[in-house]
Order: sequence, then structure tokens, then C-alpha cells
Amino acid sequence: MTKQTIKFHSPNRYFGGFLQNIINRSEVQASVSQTKDALVLLIDENDQNIKKFNENIAKYLPHSLFLGKIETTQTTQGLEKTHFDSPQYNIAPCNRCLELLNDPSSEYYLDESLKCDHYSNPVEKNYEDYTIFSPHYSEGSSVLITNASKIHELFILTDDEITALFSIEKPTIKATIKDETLKNLTGKKFIYVKAPYNNRSTLASINAKESEVDYLFFQDLDDLKVVVVQQNKTIIKASRVATPLENLHDDPVVNRFLNIKNEANFDKGAIAANLSSKGISFLVSNELGSKSVITLDPFCLETLLENFQKSEKRATLFENFRSKEPTLASTLEQNRQMDFFETIATILELDDKTFGGVSDKGYEFRGNGGLKIDTNFTDEGFDYDSFIGSIISFKLAGVEMHYLAYSIFEALADMAINTLNQLKTKFKIENIIMMGDMFQNSVLYSRILSKYQLSNPYFSKSIALDG
Repeated sequence: MTKQTIKFHSPNRYFGGFLQNIINRSEVQASVSQTKDALVLLIDENDQNIKKFNENIAKYLPHSLFLGKIETTQTTQGLEKTHFDSPQYNIAPCNRCLELLNDPSSEYYLDESLKCDHYSNPVEKNYEDYTIFSPHYSEGSSVLITNASKIHELFILTDDEITALFSIEKPTIKATIKDETLKNLTGKKFIYVKAPYNNRSTLASINAKESEVDYLFFQDLDDLKVVVVQQNKTIIKASRVATPLENLHDDPVVNRFLNIKNEANFDKGAIAANLSSKGISFLVSNELGSKSVITLDPFCLETLLENFQKSEKRATLFENFRSKEPTLASTLEQNRQMDFFETIATILELDDKTFGGVSDKGYEFRGNGGLKIDTNFTDEGFDYDSFIGSIISFKLAGVEMHYLAYSIFEALADMAINTLNQLKTKFKIENIIMMGDMFQNSVLYSRILSKYQLSNPYFSKSIALDG
């Protein structure tokens, strides 16, 4: 008897359901079961239908974001014929569905109402989608890839990113644009991309491809935003297929932390860095309870500018900035309600004054090693004055803006590492969890992985890092 243990980092049952469906169709002696982090496939390798089974596996078993290593062994374990079933999930059409949608002789040819029942699931829900797909770009649009064969001509993506992109979950991933026409059309060097993810987008894709249109634009709703860094596939935000949060705490950030802690089996306590664009905090869970122990005060540009005037050194710095960059200085002074990343984007002279705009600018730097940007703490909390002051100083020194943006994310990563190390010492806890949507920035993510490797920080395998 052959036993395959398939690592599967999610409680979702559809992958096992696909296996069961293929077992049934192949009429082979086999069974599939699921544990917390794996699927176990038992199969009689001497069964006369084993060839048919292998052919169906190759043709119809999809890839999944949550798949890990597969270990194959021989066992004397007896085979009990079981029927593995799955609830319905909001996943992409499977390969069988795509055959039915594309085949003119099929009763479901180009039929948006087709519902997948190929993973041992009931068909109960309609997942409504009113997304409009257009050949015309509008600000903030993502790209729907309608011609998969052109992906290497359009974008620069790693093999791991492409594998994730075309998984059964169909996440949205940020890609480097390679095609000059697409760059000119969008005015961007980086953009979010997605493969057809449901019947509606699949039909739009079929029509576009027949008209020799290789991509369409649409407004993505963060249904499944994923980042792929050094083979790690991490969900940033999601409204489907990510593991739903249990209600473990009234505070939503603490609640997410505790859910990830449980997933990681950190029974003896944990420390977390929540690097969210909505606010940075650090959390601790031990025998006394779970709470945020450090929360960075909200950034206030008006307070920062007032503090600059109270400091002779910083007042001089800002006067030099005003002298050299009068328009930028005036913009800061006249828009004192701007948030943290709006302020940084203004100093860097970016059109996109958001976290995403600063993030994209940093991606343009292809080297290693950033500038030393101050990430100090004072008795009052995080020293925003020093942080923004450093950025202004480097701006005045003529540092290239993409290098400065890159350095900002390295500095934030280093600040998180230093703070976590102090908390580890104070609370005598070794387990480290990473959370927050800033991890969609691969510079920050990579910095944490490389510089904090020995502490083995935990990124959730199936829970979104942010809400």
C-alpha cells in the first residue's frame, strides 16, 4: 500500500475533495483523510485502474496555495473505503469546469451559471460578482490576465509567483510590468495582477482572448491579496479561502494575534509585531493575558511641524528644505492633516501619496543595503521627528528617491526587530509572530526573513495578516 502525506496548511477541505472526486471517477482502491496540517492519501498501487487515476491526477488535480511537501512511503496499513466530503468554497472554476465552459458541445458552454461540484461538495450558494472588466485603464485598477501564454511578455514574475497566481485560489499578486505598452497605458512600473478567478472573469477572459486582447482592467476588492517572498506564500487580506477568525478577544488586533498563535501551536506564549499601515503595535500573550504592550501614537504632521520649530537644529533643517524645495515645504505646511505615508510620499515627490506609492518606489531600487534612517523611541513614544527629519536630510543630500523609499522599509523592519528583541528579553518569550499589511512590501518582508532568521518569526499559513 502506498501512503502519501501531503502537507496542507489550511483547514479548507476542497483539495481533499478534489482527490476524492478523482478516486471516484478513476474507480481505484484509495482513501483520503485530513489532519490539522496534512492530507493522507492511501492507494493500492496494484489496482488495475492506477494508470487511469494517475492520468486524472495530472489532468484535473489543481495546485493550491496551501500545498506543502509530499512524502511518499510504503505501509502495511489497511485500506478502509471512505468518502471524503467538502463544503462549498468560493474558489476558481476547476479544470473540469474550464473544459465545460470552453467546449462548444458542452451544455455549459459559456454558461456563467455553471457551479463546480468536482470536489465532493454540495452546490448550495451563489457567489454573486458584479465586477466590470474593461480594456480601458482607470486609476487603481488591477490587471486580469486573459491570455496566460503572454504572461512572461507582460510581467516579470518568479516561478513561485506564477504557481501561486494560477492556483485554484487565484490570489491577487503585485507584479513588475515588463510590457512597455502596459507601462505607458497605466503610468506604472508595478501593478496588481490576477488570473480569472470565477465564472464571470473566466468568460470575460475567453471573450478577450478570442479578440486577441491579452489583459483587461478591473477594480480588485482585496478578496485574496497574497505576497510571495522567498517561497513563502502569505495572505495579506482576504474575504474568501483564508481561515476565518475565531472570536477570542474583543480587540480585533489582539484577536488576530491569538488566532495566529493558536495556528502556530505556541502554547507557552508569544510576542507579535503588528506592522499595519493603519498603525504599528507590539503584542504579548503569556499566562497573565494577551494585550498590546507598545502602540505607536498616531502620526500627526501638525505636531511634527510644531516640534520642528521648537528645535533649533530641526528648524534650520526645515528652512534649508524650504529654500531648496519650496513647493514641497509649502505642501506639508498647508496640508497638516496628511497621514504618515502621505507625508513621506510628498517629500519623495510621488504622485501616488499612499503606502502603495511609497512601496512601489522602493521596488525600483535593485541593490542591497539601505541608508540609516532614525527609528528612535523617546519617553513619549516613537520619535516621528527624527524619522521624518532623516528622510528630509537625505532628500537634501540628493539621495535618489527609490533608494530612500527602499531604506524606509528596511528601517521599519529593523525597528520591529529591535523592539521584538527587547520584548523577548523582558518577557522571556521566544515565539515571534508577524502581522500587518505592511508585509505586502517585499523589501520589509525580506529584511525580516534575512536579518531575523535565527528567531524563526512565524507568518501565518492560512490566516490573513490584516483585516
